[in-house]
Amino acid sequence: MRFGGHETFPVRETWLSKGLRLAASDGKSFENPLVADLLGVGSTMAKSIRLWMRLTGLILPGDGGGLAPSQLGELVLRRDPAMLRAGTWWALHVNVCSQSEDAIAWHWIFSRYSGDQRFDRVQCVDALTRHLNSEGQRMPSQRTIGGDVACLLATYARPVPPPQEDPEEAIDSPFRQLGLMVHYRETDTYRIDRGPKPIPPEIVCYSMAMAFLEERAAGGWFDVQMREAVARPGGPGRVLALSPDAFAAALAEVEKCLGPDAVRSEMVGGDRTIRLKAIKPLDWLANYYSRAA
Repeated sequence: MRFGGHETFPVRETWLSKGLRLAASDGKSFENPLVADLLGVGSTMAKSIRLWMRLTGLILPGDGGGLAPSQLGELVLRRDPAMLRAGTWWALHVNVCSQSEDAIAWHWIFSRYSGDQRFDRVQCVDALTRHLNSEGQRMPSQRTIGGDVACLLATYARPVPPPQEDPEEAIDSPFRQLGLMVHYRETDTYRIDRGPKPIPPEIVCYSMAMAFLEERAAGGWFDVQMREAVARPGGPGRVLALSPDAFAAALAEVEKCLGPDAVRSEMVGGDRTIRLKAIKPLDWLANYYSRAA
């Protein structure tokens, strides 16, 4: 179980695209004491970029040392090198929140935290602490837990009303554009938005494949009961912050857009069953890029 490492910095605009290009050109640059200068950031920010690239699945240890783009990183470099497409950020979000060890606070708040009402930062820290205690986890310091929660909230929470900021500063996290969380500035409280969202259909399939494909794949299709897709920790309903009604609407859009050759759903024994084409998550993302081109 790991905490910290992000140096309290949420991902910022251009960070991951810069880091990924650097890893592709010379992964050993990240062992260079001057890597921060190569990235055009401060030294602690350079450490944060490296961690975020690992948590999002964009990089892997290189064969000859250093870092190298993963298959996901290579796909992003080919199809969305500037990381301007929302589907790229949805996929990276799914990757981070699917981890229960290296990004435990992220996994917990989207997959385990049941609160649908507004909460403040202290309540969030207390709830995460209780979860860790109930799981028998090794407890980090309250300062460490608080740092992860602060970074998490800054990563996702869209401030309402929006502050007056210089758009050239580019300090907002791109994950905010996903609309997963709201920060009510007047009361300094937060809420996870579990309503409908403009999620690309292929990303819903990407999330389902991440959660279920390995254990369910048999032949060309795999089946998942809708209630499990909605409620399972790490599943698409949780990770994409969709209520049962919002998930049903997203699934209807997936079926409409991608057609029965990719996904089907039907009532079986009183429960709706989703049948999804058994292809790898990366293939769903590639399909998204092809359709969005």
